Amino acid sequence: MITIWQCNNITIIGSMDKKYNKKETEELKNKVQELTQGWQRTQADFLNYKKQAAEDRNTLVNSANADLIYQILPVLDNFKLAADHMPKELEENNWAQGIKQVERQLESILQNEGLERIKTLGEQFDPNLHEAIEHIESDKPANEIVIEILPGYIFNDKVLRPAKVKVSKPNS
Repeated sequence: MITIWQCNNITIIGSMDKKYNKKETEELKNKVQELTQGWQRTQADFLNYKKQAAEDRNTLVNSANADLIYQILPVLDNFKLAADHMPKELEENNWAQGIKQVERQLESILQNEGLERIKTLGEQFDPNLHEAIEHIESDKPANEIVIEILPGYIFNDKVLRPAKVKVSKPNS
């Protein structure tokens, strides 16, 4: 005898020598439903695990990138300092121009990875973004940044390094 069972879009076709009464048939259907639900829960748990593992991997990569970029920032700072203090007679020198190009290339690579420079000059002081190293008398409004000592950077919406600045205070 061939029997066909259907439960939760699952069809079971089988040959049975034994005839089952209604109670036994219901018990078997309930067992199929219970096993199907368990399988569905396991599948959902596995999909959630895969999603969480991908998020954890992404967090780890972002953290490693932030650490590496933080270590590279002093190199970028030194390129900028060297360019700012280049003697006038070397400004047109091919070697000096090459060094400036390397600086721009490094800055471009870091920006493409998500590094953003924090705006400073003319901005209001924000302790979340800036580190005030001095208040100086100025004609500018109070707490306006008047001098940037060291640029600050944001990476993936987090402050990687606050900008070191001098902030205005009203003339006495």
